[in-house]
Amino acid sequence: MTQTPPQTPHRVIADRMKDLRKKRGWSAAHLAKEMKQVGIGWDRSIVANLELGRRATVTVEELFALAYVLSVAPVHLMVPPVDDDADTRITVVEGWDVPPGTARDWIRGEMPFGTADHRRFFAEVPPDEAREPYSTPVAGGLVDGER
Repeated sequence: MTQTPPQTPHRVIADRMKDLRKKRGWSAAHLAKEMKQVGIGWDRSIVANLELGRRATVTVEELFALAYVLSVAPVHLMVPPVDDDADTRITVVEGWDVPPGTARDWIRGEMPFGTADHRRFFAEVPPDEAREPYSTPVAGGLVDGER
């Protein structure tokens, strides 16, 4: 079995945007119109260039606007909806390719990974949102419920 190369963050966002756009029956022009209505100056060509890989960036403002107009949480644009049993990995930073579940947990603030100091990671969680971490981080990976 051939290993699939890890997906870069902007590629995941572009692919998820295209999937969700098509699910809603929207054209690229319609998505651009929706983005314009929330203050993002996109046109059909920007949507097409992102989907085709000719545009390799998405700003945080664009990500939030996409999530808003497509009616999904930002995490569902940043991580593909695949099982961790699949051969999909996401490049979070150079050298850190992780399964989708690990990426989701990290984005949601539920679990540090890599060399993160878990006390520092969880110190920024507001007290009313504090929960038990899913896994215990170790250098280079996870223990307990590694996804």
